[in-house]
Amino acid sequence: KLEHLRDVLIQGKADAVLVTLPQMLHPQASIRALRAGSHVLCEKPLAVDMAGARAVYEAARTYSGQVVMVDQNFRWRPHIQALRRGLREGLVGRVGHVAFECRQQIRRKTVNAWREKMPEPFLLDYAIHHFDLMRYLTGEEAVRVVGLSFQPAWSWFEGNAAAAAIVSMRNGAVVDYGGSMVSQGMETTQEGLITVIGEKGTLYLDGKSQVTLHGQGEARTLPQEPVPGGELGYALAEFLAAIREKRQPETHVAEHVRSLALPLAVVESSRRGGPVEVAELLGFLES
Repeated sequence: KLEHLRDVLIQGKADAVLVTLPQMLHPQASIRALRAGSHVLCEKPLAVDMAGARAVYEAARTYSGQVVMVDQNFRWRPHIQALRRGLREGLVGRVGHVAFECRQQIRRKTVNAWREKMPEPFLLDYAIHHFDLMRYLTGEEAVRVVGLSFQPAWSWFEGNAAAAAIVSMRNGAVVDYGGSMVSQGMETTQEGLITVIGEKGTLYLDGKSQVTLHGQGEARTLPQEPVPGGELGYALAEFLAAIREKRQPETHVAEHVRSLALPLAVVESSRRGGPVEVAELLGFLES
């Protein structure tokens, strides 16, 4: 039980803790682990609201000698790395428009149906990956979100299982997002179909996890390189390296919170019926 976690940590003298509980328990578990002197590797998302994320952020600053990392494992897949390299190398030049389309059918049952009962299962259990990739791939921060979180009539989840959004990035690029975890008939890969349109061409991540460059002569497929240890092995290696080298991991708390702000902004935009400035949610972060 969560209330016994601190005693277990102290008695066991754990150097590090992996938090794999349901998302609504991530802040409590992470903070208790920090107070007990442990480093923390938490599954995404760090929290289901900004209050929880802020609590972990402030605890991480208090216990600054301990590493806190959130596992954003989609980053460390060969095709995502290939797409990112292509963008970093300037293959399409300045990016103006990005489109994400993800259709999944999630029928994995959870203990006590915690996912099935979440108010926002799609955005906070699943789509957080995609919003993190928006920042990771483009290297830009989001400034404004207009979105709608909704419940398809046939959904087997109690909460909103689909969403659509327009995200404006700091450099002027626009991201067009649509996704569902109750798709019927046609499904995409987990990352979805990603189209990045720039001034010199287009990069496209297709349904076979291949990245192709279009618009510069014949289309060509970009090479992919294996990720050492695979996506989960890479995450563990990065976590351990950050501990040993006494540094921030790649997906440290503040980095993750900037990604988490985007699906939460979709929730808020849906509630308001209008745009949300991302900075509204991130006022507590140090610049």
